[in-house]
Amino acid sequence: MADENEHERLAVFVGDWAAEGTAYGTDLEGSPWRSVHTARWHSGDRFVVQDERANGPFDTMSFLGWDQERGTYFSWSIENHGYNREYLLTCDGDTWTFTGAQERATIRFSDEGRTQTHHWEFRPEGEWITLCDRVAHRVD
Repeated sequence: MADENEHERLAVFVGDWAAEGTAYGTDLEGSPWRSVHTARWHSGDRFVVQDERANGPFDTMSFLGWDQERGTYFSWSIENHGYNREYLLTCDGDTWTFTGAQERATIRFSDEGRTQTHHWEFRPEGEWITLCDRVAHRVD
């Protein structure tokens, strides 16, 4: 049985963050990305709730946690365009990998946990292409 304290590793996501970077469409043309997000422990400190507001029309709510039955980290996300996603997460040192059916990402923490470097990919036509690259800095 997995360690019942696995959820504590999610603490790196908690805080107030501001991000900048580049978002890409299927044409691979980049456009500026700016967002703010707040991540807090849900009552009981077992799950992280993250609310992200990005320039343009992207608002995302995510729930991160440890699934004891499956023995894996997960993220469930909903977005204001009607999309919902489930990602399975792995952690290797300071790098988290999000793996979903249509999207995947790596998020590397640095600067003593105060910087997140994101690389997201998606596969609109079956091949993985860059969705966005951004860097988030903790602002709290």
